[in-house]
Amino acid sequence: MADILSQDEVDLLLNAVSEGDEDTSGGGGGASDGPHEPELHLSTYDFRRPERVSKEQLKGLQSLFEAFAREVSVLFPPYLRTVVRVDLTSIDQLTYDEFILSVARPTSLSVVDMSPLEGTAVLEMSPSMVFPIVDRVLGGRGMTLSEPRELTEIENRIIGRIVMMILDSLRRSWDQLIEFDLKVVQQESDPLIVQIVAGSEMVVLVGYEVHIGDTVGTMNFCIPLLVLNPILDQISQQAHFSRKPAGEMLEMTRNAILRRLLRARLGVEVRLGEAELTLQELATLRVGDVVQLSLSPYDTLPVFIGGIERFTARPGRRRERSAAQLVDFSLE
Repeated sequence: MADILSQDEVDLLLNAVSEGDEDTSGGGGGASDGPHEPELHLSTYDFRRPERVSKEQLKGLQSLFEAFAREVSVLFPPYLRTVVRVDLTSIDQLTYDEFILSVARPTSLSVVDMSPLEGTAVLEMSPSMVFPIVDRVLGGRGMTLSEPRELTEIENRIIGRIVMMILDSLRRSWDQLIEFDLKVVQQESDPLIVQIVAGSEMVVLVGYEVHIGDTVGTMNFCIPLLVLNPILDQISQQAHFSRKPAGEMLEMTRNAILRRLLRARLGVEVRLGEAELTLQELATLRVGDVVQLSLSPYDTLPVFIGGIERFTARPGRRRERSAAQLVDFSLE
């Protein structure tokens, strides 16, 4: 049965607290020595910038946005005809006002509808990234401008297409978590007129360094926490699932490569035979001459896939077309 304090013991404890006496272990209540109160560790907390994303959720976000950087690094080189590298440099939590005030003017800002999530995000690309891209698309060497300026209508159309390619990469990198239906709803050059949430709202700001040939630019993706809140728990789980065993990762890689290979187009060639002619005989060939091939119509014909002999077939016809029927699939 638990000990019950008498009224005298209660009064003694209250007097000790009011007098600031912390040493009550030796009091006249016959109480045994208790453990000392643990020392308090205090840390500064700014209510204007609450840290609402946990460490696990940040790890999940980092994994997703690193995958996004890899997708863009693979997508851009064939289109821009140069080496492109996209490096994730930071993931920060700050207010929307702080993000807007940190953006230079003019710049390229695209407001993105994050459906099926409710709300919008902002993709910002610096002039040192935008103008080399425009220059290379128009046939130049990817030079940047010494003095930034606003984009022309033609340049805006080019960058609009680039933004859609970037959003396609974002969609692919997040497809295991959510199926985005991303759309650009607004393009601006002045950050002060882009207001997607209240200035005091917290956002996640993802920063990238983009290397295009010899030039280096920056790209920032600003997503309000209000937009990410419905999937933050799934993102933290993604941090655990992203660390897959080596065998499982190997199987996933193999399946991904197989899916791409199955969509590849290869030439199929059926050889009816061969003939050797001297240069003299070749020079004297005329219309109507017959060249005797090494194979007869009754022999099986070799079938080459991508220049490699894989099958054998018999010649024939299908309706009004010449055809070949595969008869042997055992060739390696």
